[in-house]
Amino acid sequence: MQVIYKSKGKAQEYAPLAVNLYHGCSHGCLYCYAPKVVGRNHDDFGSCIRPVENILELLEQDASSLVGDDREIMMSFETDPYQPIEITKNITHNAIQILKRHNLRFTLLTKGGMRAARDFDLLEGYEKASFGSTLVFIKQKDADYWEPHAASIADRFEAISLAHSKKIRTWVSLEPVIYPDQALEVIERLQNVVDHWKVGKINYHEKQEAGVDWSQFQKKVATVLKNTGASYYLKKSLTDQSGN
Repeated sequence: MQVIYKSKGKAQEYAPLAVNLYHGCSHGCLYCYAPKVVGRNHDDFGSCIRPVENILELLEQDASSLVGDDREIMMSFETDPYQPIEITKNITHNAIQILKRHNLRFTLLTKGGMRAARDFDLLEGYEKASFGSTLVFIKQKDADYWEPHAASIADRFEAISLAHSKKIRTWVSLEPVIYPDQALEVIERLQNVVDHWKVGKINYHEKQEAGVDWSQFQKKVATVLKNTGASYYLKKSLTDQSGN
């Protein structure tokens, strides 16, 4: 395969396959691991945004080779499929059509909020698709600091609620949890519109919350999620005692 690839390491906790449609991401999240992974500094990664060269042609070829393969493909690990450039480039829009045409299973993860809503008609009724949003804050001032150019919390709440209303399978990446109380409130507010949750704590960041009892949070969040009736997955960053 040329642009679809097998996930490695922690990424395997999200999906077995992935494709990155763009180079760079303009959301500017302070906790983002992607600049380091691709060997770019944070400012360059957030300002030099472009589609992967020949991405749609290469995706078409890879999709053709995967016909009959039911492994889920995630868009995207190292970038966001609905950052502002998508409005004019339509790369994600066309990628969805390619994957659907080959009857492949895929999921989208974004902080783009309602920018994604224009593609909900493509996801609606397609059982092999799901829509996810990263949400870890309730207080907008904290989101503005950590995720300065991402869609607002309210906008992301609206997008996940709209997707649910259209019977699109929804999920939330509650990672990285920085402020446990806010994470629990995200669950409380969205429990009626989210089908699946993935939860992981912040790691390897100098400003990670000091003094958090992650073992206690793990127990509490598991109890809360069980009560919602939704499926959930606690990432190894949270369940491994060595990560506490």
